This record gives sequence, C-alpha cells and structure tokens, in this order.
Amino acid sequence: MEDELYRKFYEVETLHWWFSARQKIVMDVIEHQLSLSRGATVLDIGCGTGAILAEFSKQYRAYGTDTSALAIKFCHQRGLSNALCCTLDTFPHPELKFDLVTMLDVIEHIDDDAATLQQAARFINPGGHLLVTVPAYQFLWSHHDALNHHKRRYTRSGLRKVLEKSGFAVEMISYYNTLLFPTALLERLVEKFVKMGSDTTLTVPVEPLNLVFRSIFSAERFCLRKIAFPFGLSVIALARRPE
Repeated sequence: MEDELYRKFYEVETLHWWFSARQKIVMDVIEHQLSLSRGATVLDIGCGTGAILAEFSKQYRAYGTDTSALAIKFCHQRGLSNALCCTLDTFPHPELKFDLVTMLDVIEHIDDDAATLQQAARFINPGGHLLVTVPAYQFLWSHHDALNHHKRRYTRSGLRKVLEKSGFAVEMISYYNTLLFPTALLERLVEKFVKMGSDTTLTVPVEPLNLVFRSIFSAERFCLRKIAFPFGLSVIALARRPE
C-alpha cells in the first residue's frame, strides 16, 4: 500500500468504528474459540501500524511482520519492539513456531494467496491455528479496493477452498459485518453511478454516529460464538494446522 494510507491508518485505527469493532471481534474469537493461555506465541503477519499487535502483546508473546518500513516505524512508536520489517522468507527468528498466526485483511493483497498461506503454515506449531479475515464479494469491489491494491474479494466458500488447498482444517468460518450490510450495499450502488473524487472509507464519522456503528458491528461477536452469518461485508475464518 501507499505510505499515505499507513499514515492514515495510524491516525484512525484506534478511533474509527470499523477498526475498533474488528479488533473486538478478533479478540473474542481467540478467547472463545481457542482459549490461548497467557504467554502463548502469536505472529501477526501484515501487522500494519500495530493496533491489534498492541492488543496481542498485552496477553501473549506476540510478534508482527510487515513489508512496509513506515508501518513498522509506527509500530515502534507504539512501543512494539517485536514488530519486524520483513517477509516470511526473511523472518529473522526461523527457530520460532507459533500457537496462533493471524493474517487480518492481508491475503487479498497477494497474487498467490494459497502459496503464502502454505508458507505461513510452516510458522505454526502442529495443532496450532491460523486466523484470517478478508473482504467479501467481488460485486462489492470499489475505489477503496483499488486504492488499497487489493487483488480480489472472497466468498465464504472461496476462502474455505483456498485454506483447505493450503493444508488447513477449517474449524470456524463466517461472514461478518452483516448488520451494516444494507448501508454498505447502498453506498456501493451510489458509487457506481456517482464518480467519487476520493476514498472516504477511513474518515472517522462524527462521534455519535461512530459510536452507533462501532456498537452495531462489535455486537456481532456475541453471535459469532454460536452461529455463522449467511452474508456480510467480510469473512472471518479460524483454521488448524493438522498435527
């Protein structure tokens, strides 16, 4: 991604409803689906500017990687010394294996997603887990996707297929960001007919509205403990590396 996007992420990802709600959902899935022990090893691949890595670091022995030097600089400004500018090929601690690897809105940026997932599997302890989130539905492609250099959007079945092709056993998979789907669909339809001068996705709404969106989106974590949503703006999957 462009450096300007990383600067924007660093500014808004602790404030914007989407980032803060996604973080609550991710942490809830880990807590209720995995129950990792305190001090478990976690690797956040594509950690960006580090908001979720900071949350992981409160409970786990957490590392993060990103190929952007600027993103890692922002991580270091958060005090995250285990954030490393590298690829999986150049990860400086090849001796480490992890109980959980996360790739949160990462593989949609990669040409060969299956090959990267296979590579990530080598960093996971046998019986350990991978947590993945991706944007959903190619028909929702927008200026935001192009600006973020996305290669594709996914369906639930498409994500399951690439995970299984990469050797993982899928234990939980669901659409999410479902309750706000009608609003986003309307926004995408408007964008198709009205030329958008800029991407407003990362603009933090006025606080009453930001709070409403955050509350609605983050409330889905309670549902995901029991059910899989049939549609949504994103897909979340938890998969296990077989022993």
